[in-house]
Amino acid sequence: MIPLLFALAVQDTGRLTLDETVRRALAQYPTVAAARAARDHAAADAGEAGAARLPRLTLDASLTRYQEPTIVLPLHGFNPANPPLFDRTLVQSGATLSWTFYDFGVRAGRVRAARALTHAADAALGAAEMQLEARAANAYLRVLTARGVLAAQDQRLAALTAESARARRLLDQGKAARVEILRVDAERARSRADSIATAEQLDAAEHDLAQLTQLPFDRIHADPLVQLVLADTAPSPAPAAAAAAAAQTATAAQTATLLARAREANPELLDVRRRAEAAQAGLAAARATRFPELRLSSGYIDRGRAAGDFKAEWQAGVGLSYALFTGGSRANQIRRADADGRAAAEQQRLVELTVEQGVDRALGAVREAHARVAALRVAAEQSAEVARIERLSLDVGSGTQTDYLDAEANLLRARASLIEARHAEISARIELARITGDLTPEWLSTLVTHGS
Repeated sequence: MIPLLFALAVQDTGRLTLDETVRRALAQYPTVAAARAARDHAAADAGEAGAARLPRLTLDASLTRYQEPTIVLPLHGFNPANPPLFDRTLVQSGATLSWTFYDFGVRAGRVRAARALTHAADAALGAAEMQLEARAANAYLRVLTARGVLAAQDQRLAALTAESARARRLLDQGKAARVEILRVDAERARSRADSIATAEQLDAAEHDLAQLTQLPFDRIHADPLVQLVLADTAPSPAPAAAAAAAAQTATAAQTATLLARAREANPELLDVRRRAEAAQAGLAAARATRFPELRLSSGYIDRGRAAGDFKAEWQAGVGLSYALFTGGSRANQIRRADADGRAAAEQQRLVELTVEQGVDRALGAVREAHARVAALRVAAEQSAEVARIERLSLDVGSGTQTDYLDAEANLLRARASLIEARHAEISARIELARITGDLTPEWLSTLVTHGS
């Protein structure tokens, strides 16, 4: 995994940090709460399936009133000197113990399926948490990006305002044409339009962040947040032609390592893998219904009249149960379980392909963003120097206003693009961590430092 370290520009416990943003989202956002409930549901299903393996003890009691007198004690023989008791009211109670001690794997298959679904629910919860962590982090980054771009646009507006004042002074002195004022005012109008669009994007990003953290929008809007900067921002040197093959080999090895990690820890892949195991266990349980069930049963029953004369007895037995004809229900259950198994296997294959593709794309995005940051950093420095020179040239009369305005526009674009690229690199690394299964609150907290 590419090491990721965040340096926060200002240490201020009153500010909303990335770590707090993620923790608040995980604590109260409904997607994770629903996934937790689904996990608890699956755990209860597994407990219910496991309980079917144990004996069942039942207590029964009844009072029955008949129109005509009926026998209230069972006949185990006939003695004319001791006739059976008759009464219109039959009172009986008892305890019954029953146990299916062998069913050719029906219960075992259902237990395996339920346990696999429990593991799948755990993995689904992990996937929901990682997706929410990535979403919260990206919302935080979008706010920072929009604020940074807006600040750059404000700087350009300030520069254009200063240029407008300079042009008006020269016009008053008869040293400049009116077209220079019109030109700079047009640039100011375009810059204001860009600022308005960015402000709307910022408003939407702040509302999204407020919803994720369940904080008031006014708190998010007034909070300066904590700036995030990658610690390992030094650009990687471009490989020379002689070292290209070695660099390609290193890249392939890194991709293979990340793929192996993703296959092992990606929660979405773990989810479908466990569901495929559950489907196979369900198929085994369905096929086992072709065979009979062997049961043991015993009971202790007390019968008598309302007036008394109760007599208790015990009973025990072994039974065999087999459905000779089900109207095709059993065969259809097996076919359905087989279809579910095949569908789950294909779904697993699809997610495996998606994960492999995701690793390639995320790793490519990290490399692209890193190279873009390095290039834009140089571009921003050079654009700032060009703008400074053009400003000096304009002040001494050797430059043109058009060149200066073009230089200021290029400087704005470079600064805004650099801000976006830096945050895009952070976002790309977070996405890569999500795909490889490494994105957790602990991962973020250990890789984030609060600097001054």
